[in-house]
Amino acid sequence: MPARWIFQTIIIYMMLANSYTWANSFDFHGSFGDGSSKHKRYIPSVSNPIFNETPYITTEVRFIHQYTEIPGSWASTGGEINLYAAQFRIALTERLGFIATKDGFANANFKNTLNDEDGFANIAAGLKYAVYSNPDDNSILTTGIRYEAPTGSLESSDIRLQGNKGGFFNIFITGSKALGNLGFQGSFGSNFALDGDHDTSMIHYSANINYEIFPNLFPTFELNGFVTTDDGNRTIGDFAGADIINFGTTDSGHVSLTSMGARYLISDHISIGGTYEFPITNREDIIDWRTNFDLIFTY
Repeated sequence: MPARWIFQTIIIYMMLANSYTWANSFDFHGSFGDGSSKHKRYIPSVSNPIFNETPYITTEVRFIHQYTEIPGSWASTGGEINLYAAQFRIALTERLGFIATKDGFANANFKNTLNDEDGFANIAAGLKYAVYSNPDDNSILTTGIRYEAPTGSLESSDIRLQGNKGGFFNIFITGSKALGNLGFQGSFGSNFALDGDHDTSMIHYSANINYEIFPNLFPTFELNGFVTTDDGNRTIGDFAGADIINFGTTDSGHVSLTSMGARYLISDHISIGGTYEFPITNREDIIDWRTNFDLIFTY
């Protein structure tokens, strides 16, 4: 067994052991609620929902629709991918949370070369822990780990679009800071394939700035990036798929995207968000532009 598998397994067992120790002190409110140890401000990012994890420990369900327009310069000469998904988060304690943040149904339509197909995305779940949480200065820092199982059925022309076998481990760190009406959030992580001979491993990063211009309305400016660290070898090409798709290609690279939109707080427990996103690097991967919409119900 590779050393990195052993390392990841140890981390998972340590976190599970801690969750068992705290089993008698569940706090489904997590980072929020009454008391001096609880945060009051929660403005989660809208774009990159699969990898840009909120640092706050929450109990919530998040419904997502992501539309991706494929560039005309790509192998299929264009097309689109629609993803319909639901994310689930459960606060186990004030600092420990369970996350299930990748799933859903995708519809991929290609103009040429590849067949149009529908199918399910992989399922991914894990744990996160707030190593630092200070409501007095509106700051929090969280680390976590997530395993993505190769359960997805989405494929086209005999190419598996969710990875080939083994699945993926994602280790990440994410934090947030607020100064009055201005909020900052950022994350950094590594998503590596357990079958590196077939699937692509990458680093991902995100940053978000939001500002309350009217009561409960927060325009957002967001940046997301995906950097290949280890190419696969099951598909020839210079594209990886970024977040939804993993082609396991032989020569992918780096793509950065910027996103502009807003989040609106309907109530203390319901919010909606929407963004328009496009690449700012010369390399587009399979993203000409995309939109992200979500609806969040928080406990």
